[in-house]
Amino acid sequence: MTNALPVLLDVDTGGDDALALLLAMASPALDVRGITCVAGNCALPQVVSNTLALLDAISAPSIPVAPGMDRPILETGLPAPPLHGSDGMGDLGLPAPRRSQAGVHAVEFLRRTLADSAEPMTLICLAPLTNIAMLLRLYPRIEDRIERLYVMGGTFAAPGNTTPAAEFNVRYDPEAAAIVLHSGLPVTLYPLDPFVQVRFTVEEARKLTQAKGAGARIAGGIALHYCRFFEMDYSLIGDAGTVATVIDPAGATSERRPVHVELSGGTTRGATVFDRRILTDGYAREGKWTDVDVISKVDASRYRKLMAAALGAEEALDD
Repeated sequence: MTNALPVLLDVDTGGDDALALLLAMASPALDVRGITCVAGNCALPQVVSNTLALLDAISAPSIPVAPGMDRPILETGLPAPPLHGSDGMGDLGLPAPRRSQAGVHAVEFLRRTLADSAEPMTLICLAPLTNIAMLLRLYPRIEDRIERLYVMGGTFAAPGNTTPAAEFNVRYDPEAAAIVLHSGLPVTLYPLDPFVQVRFTVEEARKLTQAKGAGARIAGGIALHYCRFFEMDYSLIGDAGTVATVIDPAGATSERRPVHVELSGGTTRGATVFDRRILTDGYAREGKWTDVDVISKVDASRYRKLMAAALGAEEALDD
């Protein structure tokens, strides 16, 4: 794809990841070179199956889908969150995948793809960061082949979702998040703050399910599932907002801030603590901190229109 940004996506598909994959695959601005899978929203085999089935459903070109880490670095993992349904995809009932997974582990696939690329590549990380942390630990020289990491994870000023303090992706594997954020690589963090800002109404979701394109219909089905689960009249585009930020960064407001990943504690384990102070009054920060670009807010109208347009379903929007 001429002028398209070469990217790799790391996912734990999941309905929210499915929305992001639909946007990434539909956008002419991105050249998706591969997808790596990690345990998170579902157990790893279900993540791989969901990803392959989704690509089949939208008749996507042949793209490597590589299975990766099936558990966090230290812990056994968190239970699969019930909000995604029994299959992680809102119980849409997609047919079993026809295509097969790549015959290589995700970490090795990432290493090979990055090493063989003519230019450094962008990684879009929508899941617990276990695969990426293992890549950086096993192959530290590969960092030169990474242009930037876009990471869906953490909170800036918002509360957590998995615990009062922590967001799911970071809480699932805090050590991995710390490794990646402290790697020194350029990181743009898309936390829960903007994650909850971009929405489809329940009526828009219904219209999406009646659209011509398979991607739009799947997106509508996922959105309707979340509306029903949460008993709300809207659904978030979730991880797709991270992809929208890569496609259209002008729609996002970012701040350069120091962040610390809390690895101890009880109720605070996995929290992303940002130093948002204007004046420190001489009080130094304790612990390990690193500067990241954190998205604090987005133009919600702009990104929902971007999503609908990419899916060929602009008529589904009420505005």
